[in-house]
Amino acid sequence: MTLYSALQKWPSLQPSIKQGILVASDITQEWLLPWWWNHYSRTNHLPVAFVDFGMSSEMKAWCKDKGIYIHLPVADIFVVDKEEVLPSLIQEWEDIYGKHLWGNRSAWFKKPFACLQSPFQTTIWIDIDCEIRDSIQELFSFSKNPDDLAIAREHSGSFNSGVMVFHHGLPLFEEWACRSIKENELHAGDQDVLSKIIEENASPISLLPPIYNWSRCESEDSSAVILHWHGTYGKAIIRHQMMRSQLNPSLFDFKP
Repeated sequence: MTLYSALQKWPSLQPSIKQGILVASDITQEWLLPWWWNHYSRTNHLPVAFVDFGMSSEMKAWCKDKGIYIHLPVADIFVVDKEEVLPSLIQEWEDIYGKHLWGNRSAWFKKPFACLQSPFQTTIWIDIDCEIRDSIQELFSFSKNPDDLAIAREHSGSFNSGVMVFHHGLPLFEEWACRSIKENELHAGDQDVLSKIIEENASPISLLPPIYNWSRCESEDSSAVILHWHGTYGKAIIRHQMMRSQLNPSLFDFKP
C-alpha cells in the first residue's frame, strides 16, 4: 500500500458547509495563529478550520475554541532529509529560501493533505504568515468552476500556494499530494510541486489579483487585502508587530 494512500484522496462525502477558510500549523509556527486570527477576525466571519500538523495541547484547545479542529495523521518521515538531496539542488534552494528551509519542508509538504481534508465545499487556503487587512469574501468569485484553482503567480512565473481558492473534489490536489510524497527530493517545497503539475497538465487556473497575496518584497500598497510576510525576514516583522501589541494585552489571547 502506498504511504498515506487514503489521505491522498478526497473524502467521498460532499461537505455540508458551503464556504470557509483553511489554515494549518505545527508547533514551530503556532505562535503565528493568534496574530493571524486577530487580523482575520476584524473584518471576516466565515468559519475557519485549523489543521493540526503537530501543535501543542494548548494550541489545539485554542483552535477548537475558535473554529473547526482537524487532526492530520501524517508524520514527517515521508520528506527526505537534506543528505538525500542532490548537492546542486541544495545550493539552489538555499539561495532562494535560505538555510532555514530544511526545518520547514515537512510542514510545507503536508499542505496538499490538509487541503484534501477541508470541511468546506469551497475553501480559501491561507498561510498563517499572511496579514489579512480587509474582507476576503470577494476571493470566492475567482474560482467558479469545480476543476478551477484560483492562485497568484510569482515574478518567477511559478505559482504561490500561500493563498488559494478551490472546490471539494479538485483532481489536481490528489496528484499534488501523491507527488509531494514521491518527488519531494526534487522540489524545495509544496508550491514547486504544484507549479510543475499545473505546467505539465495545463491545468485550468484563475489568477488571483496580486492584492490578495501581496509579497512583502514588493513596495507598500495600501490596496493590498492580504499581505504575505513570507520568509525569515517576514516572520521578524510579525514578531515586531506582536511585541508592539503587548502595549495592549487584550489584542492577543494566546501567548506563544
